Amino acid sequence: MITYKEKLVKFVKLKRAHIKKFGFVYADHKDYKDIRSWSEERCQWVYNAIVDEIKSYDRAKGLTDLTCPWCVYNERKDNQCLSCSYGKRHGQCLKKNSLYEKYATEEVRRSLTNKVYQDMINKINLKCELLRPAGRL
Repeated sequence: MITYKEKLVKFVKLKRAHIKKFGFVYADHKDYKDIRSWSEERCQWVYNAIVDEIKSYDRAKGLTDLTCPWCVYNERKDNQCLSCSYGKRHGQCLKKNSLYEKYATEEVRRSLTNKVYQDMINKINLKCELLRPAGRL
């Protein structure tokens, strides 16, 4: 069975691959390591919150805090960016010269539709099915 930590890592890797098509960097091995340092319980909560937003067709489009594991992890609280581990590595998203500022182009934002996000979740679910031991439901 795939853990929620690995589901989140896979989500970030799929998002990274999508953004890379436009010539931008989104995440790296340090970001995956960071997620793997979170508790499994917290990763489950974060992953499920992201999936719930993706399933609500009107809210999760583009690049928002609703589909960002780090924003969801920090629960979108006041001053969340100050403690955000992604922001510490790549610059706070809304600050000048941050990694987010570079890849959050209009083209990338428009390309990240709910269909794209749903396809990512479906790929993760498929991977879970393939990793399930034979004879177990």
